[in-house]
Amino acid sequence: MPDNWGFVLAAYGLAAIVLIAYWRFLSRRGKELEDATAIRHDLRQPSRAAETGQPQPNPASRRPSP
Repeated sequence: MPDNWGFVLAAYGLAAIVLIAYWRFLSRRGKELEDATAIRHDLRQPSRAAETGQPQPNPASRRPSP
């Protein structure tokens, strides 16, 4: 049986490349989510009901529909 070490090393190399690319994708996605959360937090504004002096509905006080 001929040696297939070239194929074995190629498979390990390909797996390493795919895992590194996926790790970078996840890291970039996590940073994007953190940035979006920070932007959302900075841009949070009071609702129109608070600006007009109207009371805001309390979802906890609602009864479930039958």
